[in-house]
Amino acid sequence: MRWVFYSLLILNVVYLGWQLLARVAPPAEPARAAVVAAPRQLQLLNEQGGSDRPALPRQALCLVVGPWGERGAAESLQRTLRGLAGPGELRAVPVRKDRLSWVYLPATEDRDAALQQLRELQGRGVDSFIVAEGEDANAISLGYFSSAESARGLQVKMRNAGYPAEVRETWKEITEYWLYYPVPDAGAGERIRQAAAGAGVEMAQAGCATG
Repeated sequence: MRWVFYSLLILNVVYLGWQLLARVAPPAEPARAAVVAAPRQLQLLNEQGGSDRPALPRQALCLVVGPWGERGAAESLQRTLRGLAGPGELRAVPVRKDRLSWVYLPATEDRDAALQQLRELQGRGVDSFIVAEGEDANAISLGYFSSAESARGLQVKMRNAGYPAEVRETWKEITEYWLYYPVPDAGAGERIRQAAAGAGVEMAQAGCATG
């Protein structure tokens, strides 16, 4: 039975030694993922290179005087101001005025049919007339309105009565004449203002570019 005793003794010694080693050995450190330090300051994509971007040039400003309906009147003041503020530049500017909403019945190819429709409308008390010439010849005009809402109201009323009324914006295109002067010194600017007032026209400030 001695071998059993010695075997148990050896096992106890081995177990005791393993316990002692486990207490002495330091625990292994857990693995850590590498961390990259963030930059101190973030820069948006649209900020990159912003300091190197050239600034957009400012549009030159002019004093503008007008309007005149006739070129000769504008040229007269231009001659007056030549020695006071330089030659300036005379510009013809197309302008749409008297915008109205036109209510009408589309033109028919047969004038007799248009006349018959006109008599029918006038018999119902509708104020109307036939367009005599132009691209809308034989169309029946039902009226012009400064209010688009009023024009739409008549259109709906006529359509409910069985007439194919339409609405179109119309205007009168005229030409206005303006004088342009690069912004001068205060003294010349005052002379331009006085001359404009004496001619019964306006003075304002606008971009010199034509486009």
